[in-house]
Amino acid sequence: MSRIVIVSHSHPNLRYGGGEVAAYRQFQHLLTLGEDVFFVGSTIGPEDSARFFGPSQQVISFGPRDFCLRGRGMDGFVMEQAEIRDEDWIFEFLLALRGDVYHFHHFWNIGAGTIRRLRAALPEAKFICTLHELTAICANHGQMVKRSGELCYAGSEVACAACVARPPIDFVLRRTRMLEMLDLFDHLLSPSEFLRQRFENWGVAPGRIAVIENGLDHHDGARPETEAELLAKSRRFAFFGQATPTKGLDVLIRAAALIEAADEELEQPLSIEIHGVDKDGFTRMWPDLAVPACVHFRGRYRPQDCVDIMRGYGWIIIPSVWWENSPVVIQEARAAGTPMIASDIGGMAEKTAGWGVPFRVGDAGALAQAILSVHGSPETLAEYRARITPPLDLAGFEREWRDACGLGRGQNLAGFSQPQMKRRQADG
Repeated sequence: MSRIVIVSHSHPNLRYGGGEVAAYRQFQHLLTLGEDVFFVGSTIGPEDSARFFGPSQQVISFGPRDFCLRGRGMDGFVMEQAEIRDEDWIFEFLLALRGDVYHFHHFWNIGAGTIRRLRAALPEAKFICTLHELTAICANHGQMVKRSGELCYAGSEVACAACVARPPIDFVLRRTRMLEMLDLFDHLLSPSEFLRQRFENWGVAPGRIAVIENGLDHHDGARPETEAELLAKSRRFAFFGQATPTKGLDVLIRAAALIEAADEELEQPLSIEIHGVDKDGFTRMWPDLAVPACVHFRGRYRPQDCVDIMRGYGWIIIPSVWWENSPVVIQEARAAGTPMIASDIGGMAEKTAGWGVPFRVGDAGALAQAILSVHGSPETLAEYRARITPPLDLAGFEREWRDACGLGRGQNLAGFSQPQMKRRQADG
């Protein structure tokens, strides 16, 4: 039996984000199948480490196969650990697991140097990387949004230098280093066509990246609903996410304010509920933005409850102002059978095509119009709900993952990928 090591930049027990959730769900699914699998996450940086770790503690164990490493922060430009001693012990920890397969769901907090050393130490292991966002391409938090707030459509040495305030030659070297690091992996995966295309336009060879949607197990909790129930739901809208500048929560609040100002008394009552953020957290981020009466903050929720909560709404709104890739909230909305109102760019446009209502990204007026176009209409809600197909479940993800990466279940790995053959030939 092959030993599989799933590596993530974070751990969902400490922080809940799409990449780490996808990685952990994969780990849990393989574990239930009896596979020889380990999960290794990390804290995001010194702040989280100080909160969760003792002064000299390096690892938290959530189980005999489930670990979180102490992350001390990284230089995101070169994607390397700041101190070699941190790279040393992370490398030694991963090496000690002696995996036949290492599946990285990011390289942040792990480090390019760690991956280079592990690859050299285990030339016959398979190395897989899922590209969850654009960090390798973009040095501005991997979001391809300029410091001015404008969307960036393609990186270039001069444009990136103007954005991040470093000499253009630094970006020539960074691109070379990032491409060399990605070339260490036997297989590259992307959860969206959008992200695959961005990486190919940037320099990854066509055909190197396989597109596999992240897996999400779900049960069919839907039941036939009366027109009165559909009418009630058609008045209810929700946001699920965090109070970060790129999630577009301020765009949603401005849209709600426009609706409130235009129609003091709507024919049908309107409710917009915010999950994942409390009012204090919102006010800290946008202190000058008044909250309309139709908006209600519900605070944090348990991730495992998300799909059931979503079933109580007519529409889920995703107003992010950056490209996104394959947001977990979109998969959860599909599992809930709840249509979306989504920004018209990147992975949001791709993943909601046909069953979502698009609006111009960052445009509060366009979002207000989109909300009003479906508000109070049970017929429209029923029509869009009928278009939704369930997301890929974890069993389906595992099948596609094994096919794309040449992995046989419960068997020793057969054959070598092209990068592995090159390394074996070079080793002589």
